[in-house]
Amino acid sequence: VILFVMIQSISRVNGKEALKVFQDSGGYDSFFPADNRNDLHARLLRQVPNLDHISPVESAFPLIKTSLGNAIRASRPFIIIDEIHKVFSETARNTIDNLNPECVLGLSATPKTDMNVVVAITGLELKDEDMVKLDMHILPPASRKENDWKAMMKEVKNHRENLEKKAKAFHRGSGIYIRPIALLQVEATGKDQRWKGRVHSLDVKDYLADLGVNPDEIAIKTSSQNDIEDVNLFASDCPVRYIITKEALREGWDCSFAYVLGIIPNVNSNTSITQLIGRILRQPNAKKTGVKELDESYVYYAKGDTRQMIERVDAGFKNEGLEDLVSKVRIKDRGKDSRTKPVKIRKEFKKYPGAFYLPVWLMTEDGDHRKRRFSYDMDIKAHINFEGFKPSDVQIKKIINSLSDETRERKGFAVTLDEKSHVKSRVETSAMNEDGQISVDYLTRRYSELIENPFFARKTAIRYIELLKEKIGHEKLQEHFSYIASMLFSFLHEEKTRQEEEIFLKALRDRKLLLAVSDDKDIGYKVPQTDTITIDRMPNIFRYYLFDDVELSTMNNLERTVGQILDNQEKILWWFRNKIGKQWYAIQGWQRYKIRPDFVAAKKTDDGKLELVYVIESKGEHLLGNADSQYKKSVLDLMTDQHRTNNITRYQTEQLDMFQVNEHVECYFVEENKEEESLRKIFK
Repeated sequence: VILFVMIQSISRVNGKEALKVFQDSGGYDSFFPADNRNDLHARLLRQVPNLDHISPVESAFPLIKTSLGNAIRASRPFIIIDEIHKVFSETARNTIDNLNPECVLGLSATPKTDMNVVVAITGLELKDEDMVKLDMHILPPASRKENDWKAMMKEVKNHRENLEKKAKAFHRGSGIYIRPIALLQVEATGKDQRWKGRVHSLDVKDYLADLGVNPDEIAIKTSSQNDIEDVNLFASDCPVRYIITKEALREGWDCSFAYVLGIIPNVNSNTSITQLIGRILRQPNAKKTGVKELDESYVYYAKGDTRQMIERVDAGFKNEGLEDLVSKVRIKDRGKDSRTKPVKIRKEFKKYPGAFYLPVWLMTEDGDHRKRRFSYDMDIKAHINFEGFKPSDVQIKKIINSLSDETRERKGFAVTLDEKSHVKSRVETSAMNEDGQISVDYLTRRYSELIENPFFARKTAIRYIELLKEKIGHEKLQEHFSYIASMLFSFLHEEKTRQEEEIFLKALRDRKLLLAVSDDKDIGYKVPQTDTITIDRMPNIFRYYLFDDVELSTMNNLERTVGQILDNQEKILWWFRNKIGKQWYAIQGWQRYKIRPDFVAAKKTDDGKLELVYVIESKGEHLLGNADSQYKKSVLDLMTDQHRTNNITRYQTEQLDMFQVNEHVECYFVEENKEEESLRKIFK
């Protein structure tokens, strides 16, 4: 008899009560003595004491439950458990032991340290048995524009289509069907997460459709949407060629048709990569095809450091099982940890009410009589004008000088296992996946990211393509079109960025724009007096945190370091970690997306009075120097300059004797590994 039991059922805290196998049933009478043979029931209970019973062995009429659970216990089964590391908690082990197994055989890619490992199969053995797609090719961003996920998507599409051509040719010769699938990792999923500055699953689906992909070929797999549920991905009539996910494929999913992984989130902070890597490694049918391209795997990424990417892949290989890795640190009983509680500003800090008002950018109208919050859409976007812009002679010369065979190639990496089963990587040069066409539609779609009017975007695309045909020739333009389109996009993006800053600074010079603090709810900002946090098993270690508790487990290493340094400053009054949400502090600068600083901290004088409030943005070392960090630093520096030149205006609707809103605020950009030096300096 073979019995299949779901891991999820065995893992339940109340496993015995939750599983129907332990409920009395009339279908298992043949495993037990007849109901009127109480003597045999008593004998069996003495032999197997943990059988569930209706009447105990000491009673006059002992009677055992005729349940499947009891039938299993009495049979002393040989239990085989797949992914046994998931059911290795004390509760799960007790549940398994309660089935009276003769032997337990577990299968795991990540065995626990106290497991009795009988057989270990190395990655090299899997490679030798043709079970994995190696080499794995890591392909860095080809676009010059930072975080150009659309350029990466175009490459992934072209590469997948080239693989499918190879697969069809292989099918004609061998009769073996393979349909290469691309897995695409996005930054956000869920209906309420779109349009928040992150690449959403629907953004990727829409863009694939724009590139000509049939919507039936695109599936989304998230916690709330599962387009591949009950779908046989190996069937020849299955249309799925792209699967979009965030983290839903990290564990327990397997399809050997997955060849290409496209990663949109920044690889520097994307820990799920180590698990997603395993999703594209399995070789179809556990047998090499003899077609090089169909026996290897491919990883594209849009943003991040190549060294970090190599380290993520290395971590995914280290276990040598080439399965998804399970984190060594787990929070026990996660269900209980999801409880929340309210927190409020600590009583001792409420005597500084003026410090809770933070500066915002305001637009003045009708002289200084009317004021409103500065708006990107109204005050920046409405004034951007691309009519007079065209690529300059210098920019065209830059394109011409950069055209070579190298612009159609990119330096990547191939990862494999050496004879000692160690991860080994080598540098390789590969051609970019170009389709060799001049596409007005493609350039129009790229420009539509910057130009709202689609007709003007198309007109601009046509104009620039004709200009480039004249300057470099039709053949060259066609040969290098994707590369040139990327450069044209970057030129227009640079112009947009330049105009945004220029419009903002002109409004500031003209005194139409000003930085202000106010207790007016319509225009000002005040730190929320209460918050709701998840109950944390880690105690609050900070003495000067503004609220009466803090979620330590949600803070990353850099945030905890900065928090500890702030808490240790002699002149610290209070501080708190800013959050993302409508009630939390955000700065609208000259670019569309708001800056959400990491910390706000108040400094006191020697006699305990409020001196200054600091707005602090911390940045990891790997993010320093990129365009986003430079922009944030520029905005924060400008706000600090407004304070130092006494240009932060105070608007108080009620003249209260108790306090005045505080206009003494400065903003700082703190770099990783320099946080202590920087914070000590400003808290002198």
